[in-house]
Amino acid sequence: MAMTIETTQSGDSLAAKIIGDSLETENVAAFRAAIAPVLDRSTDITLDLSQVAFMDSTGLGAMLSCLRSVKSKGGRLKLCHLTPEVKQLFEMVLMDRVFEIAP
Repeated sequence: MAMTIETTQSGDSLAAKIIGDSLETENVAAFRAAIAPVLDRSTDITLDLSQVAFMDSTGLGAMLSCLRSVKSKGGRLKLCHLTPEVKQLFEMVLMDRVFEIAP
């Protein structure tokens, strides 16, 4: 399954919208391939998850590697527009304390 990421640059900040209804075992490799060039382009990234209705532990792991990658360069990764299901998952596994989540 193809995974696309639409990006919008604003100064040093980069907004990246994940286009795909899920982030799970089946498509996490495609997500990692699509997000890699985005992570190389900026150290101030906001990931828009409004299209992602479902995420499993593999998806969470991919999000964590994005966070580690950006933080290792002294950058910032924020998440925004989480669907209720994804927000609940982040809260359930306490990832809402690890990630900066904007409304």
